[in-house]
Amino acid sequence: MKLKLLLFSLFCVGIMQAQSDYYSYESLSKKVKDLESKHKNCKVKSIGKSSGGKDIWLITLSSSEKTKPSLLITAGIDGKHQSGTLMSIKLMEQLLTDNAFSKVLEEKTLYFVPSVNPDATAAYFSKLKFEKSGNATVTDDDKDGEFGEDGFEDLNSDGYISQMRVESVAGNYIENADDNRILVKADQSKNQIGKYLLFTEGKDNDKDGEFNEDFSEGVNIDKNFTFDYPAFEKGAGNYAALEPETKALLDFLYLNPQIYGVITFGMHNNLSEAPKFDSKSSSGRIIKGWMEKDVKAAEQVSKIYSQKAGLKDAPKMPMTKGNFAQTAYFHAGRFSFSTPGWWIPKEEMKKDSTAPKVEKPKKGEMNEVFPELEFLKWAERNEVKNVFLNWTEIKHPDFPNQKVEVGGFLPFVMHNPPAQFLDEAVNKHKLFLTDLVSAMPKIETTQPLIEKLEGDVYRVTLKVANKGLLPTYTEIGDKIRFISRMKTEIKLNANQSMLSGRKYFLRNALQPDESEEYSWLIAGKGKVVITTGCATTGVKEISIDLK
Repeated sequence: MKLKLLLFSLFCVGIMQAQSDYYSYESLSKKVKDLESKHKNCKVKSIGKSSGGKDIWLITLSSSEKTKPSLLITAGIDGKHQSGTLMSIKLMEQLLTDNAFSKVLEEKTLYFVPSVNPDATAAYFSKLKFEKSGNATVTDDDKDGEFGEDGFEDLNSDGYISQMRVESVAGNYIENADDNRILVKADQSKNQIGKYLLFTEGKDNDKDGEFNEDFSEGVNIDKNFTFDYPAFEKGAGNYAALEPETKALLDFLYLNPQIYGVITFGMHNNLSEAPKFDSKSSSGRIIKGWMEKDVKAAEQVSKIYSQKAGLKDAPKMPMTKGNFAQTAYFHAGRFSFSTPGWWIPKEEMKKDSTAPKVEKPKKGEMNEVFPELEFLKWAERNEVKNVFLNWTEIKHPDFPNQKVEVGGFLPFVMHNPPAQFLDEAVNKHKLFLTDLVSAMPKIETTQPLIEKLEGDVYRVTLKVANKGLLPTYTEIGDKIRFISRMKTEIKLNANQSMLSGRKYFLRNALQPDESEEYSWLIAGKGKVVITTGCATTGVKEISIDLK
């Protein structure tokens, strides 16, 4: 018994050491305030409170308070993805200590929201550890009018909620042929006969035949946004954008038109492989596909991500309904990309000749995110401990005459590796972010051509061009009210009058290397000021003197 207690204590110490590398709400709050005190280019403020009353921290990296073209980097929206929060903190630290990047901050601003859903972080550090995506809002997960009546139970008293398998003729799971620790669904087309029922660890408290279906998980903020909101889906909340975390992030995005694009560290990926253009989905009454010109820009961003930054072979992680990344594009009109940030390097799998050949999973299945067999092999090769609990038989009151075992992957391990494995990914994302900022639109103008005509009449001609690698804003932005259009405006003095031309010109986004020429006929001598640009490019001012 003493030996068992000793082994269990060592097991817990290993987990706590891994946990200490990640940030609780308290340690995150302290960390961002430390960054602010140490770096003049770093400012911290709260943009709102979570459902549980925690501050949602915004960290601004900028050399001044001047409004400039910006990028927004978010993380920690889904509580299962704590690695994104840690990566964003590490990324800020690197950028703030890079003297070369301080020059970038003179022209651009980076906004970080490292923990959009701070309530969910508590589950990662709780005494009883279980995966939780949602915030602190009390929810009726099974829609029966009662709250939290069927939660988890730690049946083997190890401090973790894992899985339990039950031998049953009604089972639809079997052991994987390559690793019998893992259960897979039986495939009748291959004459496979199910052997196990699979549940999360716990009891049927309300005796309705289901297990842990109502533990009041809270609202998963990454299902609560406005685009393609999944009404009535578990975790989505009662209404779109009802949760304070959702409203705080959307308010910040909509009230800051200078935000050019959004990068999200989360449970989806449209960054390593650009969205595809689909004329049908992008031309309907409700647009559900990326616009053609935006797809070309996304291909450029993906090229920077995979080729320049070397972030290759990312897993396919399809977008889900009601998430922030899609809302930022389809409803707010910003370029919006999401990435898990870290994944098992494919090169490692090639080195391992003993690695099982995994059948390609169906789209949307968990194995498409991180194949379970590959993950176990990776953990063994890299001596990552405490990722899988071997199946152990227990007595279960709901299955008195059946064999019941508790085991499976421990909470959070699949998406949140020990912190040291994130360092290389952070370095590469720093390269990506630096190159992405450099690729943002650059408004340049020709020297105004001034032609003096009869008397004090002048023709002024100016050509405006975008010399960046990306357009001045999204194509979909021209269909949305929240985007600032390209504006070229001329300001005359009191002694002058406009004979031909317009006081200002509005136009749609300028694509890379695209230009437009403007001309005015002006009567009267004196100073003339021309401004051109938009919120996402900054405004360039040209002053000329008509003599």
